[in-house]
Amino acid sequence: MKLLHCGDLHLDSALSANLDGEKKKQRKTELLSTFVRMAEYAAEHGAKAVLIAGDLFDGSYVTKRTQNMVRETVLRFPFIDFLYLKGNHDNRTFLDSWEHVPDNLKCFGTEWTYYRYGDVVIAGAEFADGNAENLYDSLVLSRNDCNLVLLHGQTEKYRSADKAELIPLAALKNKNIDYLALGHIHSYRCEPLDSRGAFCYCGCPEGRGFDECGEKGFVWLEIEDKKVSHTFVPFSLRTVHEVFADISGAESTFAVEQTVEAALSGIPEQDLVKVTLTGKVGLSAERDLQYLTYRFENRFFAFKIDDREVGLAVRPEDYENDISLRGEFIRLIMQGTYTEEEKRILLELGIRALEGEEVESCF
Repeated sequence: MKLLHCGDLHLDSALSANLDGEKKKQRKTELLSTFVRMAEYAAEHGAKAVLIAGDLFDGSYVTKRTQNMVRETVLRFPFIDFLYLKGNHDNRTFLDSWEHVPDNLKCFGTEWTYYRYGDVVIAGAEFADGNAENLYDSLVLSRNDCNLVLLHGQTEKYRSADKAELIPLAALKNKNIDYLALGHIHSYRCEPLDSRGAFCYCGCPEGRGFDECGEKGFVWLEIEDKKVSHTFVPFSLRTVHEVFADISGAESTFAVEQTVEAALSGIPEQDLVKVTLTGKVGLSAERDLQYLTYRFENRFFAFKIDDREVGLAVRPEDYENDISLRGEFIRLIMQGTYTEEEKRILLELGIRALEGEEVESCF
């Protein structure tokens, strides 16, 4: 038996943090297309079911276009069951407007729901107010079956900024689970659950922002003689990268550009890239972020550059006896109760202002 484990597609995401205009529309379409492509992959490779471990959608409002595409995709493959577990971003009320819910779209409730395929059992439950406390005690699985369990939430080890139910893995040990299919964490993670089974976050199939870097895809499962084997399959149309460029000693925008150019070597043009500048530079060092963005933004689908990790190579003792206005200003800032980033910004702005530059044109 073959299965595809996916989750966290977040269809109809706003995507406004890093994209705008036509690129935002295109990326929304790409996320929807990836759902269709995964269904096609499942069909081509003989999957019996697609396990959707939550957050198929990004919020309570789902466009008619997206609803229709999801429904038509499920109908297109009647020989595949789509087992859909609601996540903390999902709201399944859109199903109420469907004249007919496809027979092969199977959902879960707030108590354990079990789907049997011969000696393979797939169980799942959705979290709701008040049900988590007793949920784990009520899970009943036979040791003679091959058991897969779907849940959407975070564990003590793997957490995210989004609010989601905390899943105590200890409560699921020794429950005859062969594979715990999890959603909510957007990177692939797979570890032993107990001596019998493993727990696995499939990650999201497409990175949407610069907090979702690296390979994205789904997990492919094959069950033979009640044994589960699982493989991560990279599948995203585009990859999100964060590249670190150490600009220590770079005194000009051109020097910074050359360092960034080297750091970007080998990254495909269709990808999304954030460059984080690091290192320490002198007080007179220049780096025009607007110019650097202009130079690179048309090379990639999305481009962003950030210099908040750059520090200043300034020693307060070098200015102890400097009686100039510049020296007094540097001492005042360095002795203040500012963060390192605040000191950097204040010093850079102040030094440029003292040198007669138009400060706004430098940033």
